Parts: sequence; structure tokens; C-alpha cells
Amino acid sequence: MQIAVRLLWNSAVPKMAIEEARNTNWKLIIYRDAGGNYKLDGVNYVILRKRGEKGFFTPLFSFITSIYAKHRGKEATVDLDLILRATKIKGPTLYHDQFAGITGYIRKLRYGEDYAVYLHETSLPLRGAKYFLPKKIEEKVLRNAKSIITNSMWNRKTLEEYGIKSEVIYPGCYPVSKLPESRERIVLAVSTWDSGRKPEIYGEIAKRIKGKMVMAGSWAREDTLKEFLREYGNYVTVTGKISEEKLVELYSKASVLVRFGFNERGPGLGVIEAMAYGVPVIVNEGLGSKELIKQGENGFVVRDWEEAIDRINETLENWHKMSVNAWNTAKELSWGNHAEKLKEFLCQTFEC
Repeated sequence: MQIAVRLLWNSAVPKMAIEEARNTNWKLIIYRDAGGNYKLDGVNYVILRKRGEKGFFTPLFSFITSIYAKHRGKEATVDLDLILRATKIKGPTLYHDQFAGITGYIRKLRYGEDYAVYLHETSLPLRGAKYFLPKKIEEKVLRNAKSIITNSMWNRKTLEEYGIKSEVIYPGCYPVSKLPESRERIVLAVSTWDSGRKPEIYGEIAKRIKGKMVMAGSWAREDTLKEFLREYGNYVTVTGKISEEKLVELYSKASVLVRFGFNERGPGLGVIEAMAYGVPVIVNEGLGSKELIKQGENGFVVRDWEEAIDRINETLENWHKMSVNAWNTAKELSWGNHAEKLKEFLCQTFEC
């Protein structure tokens, strides 16, 4: 088996692909290095397009991508030329997302070779004429895949509504061996930030909590960051692109993590990583990680940001009561366990 991911940048999808490759010893195929600062030591990988390089049609692909996801910036470009180039790579492959899966679909048409897809988010429920093409592409890729893995029960249920079966294997983490005895009054939020993640909500929360809000992670667009800082820079510490070491430092210090989603069926990798360090988490109903929360034990699921403020202030005073429970949840979701489930499922599918 081998694993394919379109982009190497600071987000959950490439991080998952890297840790899967590391823990399974499968080869990792990266279509484009978009500036991710991950350690690839011990990973057998190949990069089709190096950082800073562009293809002849890159401006066109960037324009097309912007029609659907302008808020994610140019680095999110779907490189159709690399998707086609990757069809030269033989062998059963797990493709991370439906667009990388186009490679597998083409190989199946040409050579009859089966493939698998790890689906992070689905476009199938989206409404509007502009989504007609991406939805058709996704449907073709998924219906022709030998197997589909997804990251939440919510995603699986959504796919079932369209007659598509999938297996849930949650993302993983590296639980610490020992929890810290003390923490700072840090309220942490971790994501790849764009306007669709509604960062202003965290700014409003920061004004009203009895702690320090830190928003960690890259921003897809510089103008979105500047606008946010103008409005909320006095209330929030924004790290921007952050190294793994600095992120670990924040997880070790924080008393609570907060994360909102808006029909974001995936769990948000930062939620799972936070629990690996014994950080209680607060999420809303619009995020897939609500499935991992035991109310009042390892965190809270809230209706809106006003309720989140009360739960954050409560957790800042009582984080130690939920810390061990969050840590125990993370132990069940270790990258080692994730890799074992992945190998078992895919090796049954492809008889490897």
C-alpha cells in the first residue's frame, strides 16, 4: 500500500498522511510542497512539485479553485496537472480527499486498478449550481473506490444518505506519558485559519473570558489575518504559522481548548491533539469531534459562543477534574491504534 496527499501545508490532512506513513511504513506521495513545516524523518516519501515551483497551468487552476474556496488562499489550489501526473504511480493507494482520488479513478479507468479514499469533508450536501461539477467529480471518485474511510460518524451518516458506504477511523495523536501538574490560564484554539472558520467568534470570546486566548496556526490569507488583528489584536495572541515544538508547548500549558465548526463534519485534529496532553475541550454542535466528548467529563459540547464563555470560565477553574478523562480518550486514539485499524481494514480490502 501507499498513501497520496495533494498538499504539504500546515493543516490536518497532510499531518494525518505523514503520521499514517510513519506508523505503517507505507510510501507517501506528496503532490505539492505548499510550505508545511513537518518533520519527515523516517518517512519514505516523494514530492512531485517542490516548494516555490509552479506549473504552466497553475494560475488557471488557482482561479478555478478560488471560485469554490477563495477564503483558503492560493496555496489551496487543486493542481489538476499533478493529479494527472500521479497516475503514472502504480500500486494500491489510499488517497487523502476526493480530489487526490481523481488519480485513483483515472488509474481504475485505464488499468482496472482499485483504490481507496480517506474522505475528510464531503461536498455532496452542498446546494447551488456552482457545486454541480465538484459534486459530480466526488461522486464518481467515491462510487468507484474499492473502499472509503472517513473521520466521523457524522460523515459516514451523510455518505449513507447518498448510498455510499464508509468505515470510520478517527485521526490519531501521540498521548504524553505524564500529565503536567499545573497549567496556565490559557484558552487555546488551533486551526488553519480562514474566514470560513469565523475567527471573529474567538475574538468575541476572548473579550469575556477570565483567561488568555491564544489562536495557533497558519492563516490562509494575509488580509484575513490583518483584518482580525485590527479588530481583536488587543484581546487575542495570534501565533501565525507555528512549529510543532511550539504547539506542543502550548498544549502542555493550556487549561482548555475551544474549537467551533460550521457543518464541519471532521473532528478537527487540534481537538484530539489537545486531549493527548490532557487538555479539556469545548466544541459546538457543528464540529464532528462532538462525538468524542463526554459532557462534563472530558469537555463540553455547547450550542453557541455565549454558552462557550460560561463553560470556558468553568473549566479554567476546574480543568484538573477533566484532564485525566481527556487524556484517557486520547490514548484510545493514538497514531499507533489508528495505523493498526488502517492496516487491518485496507489489507482486508486489497489482500496485502
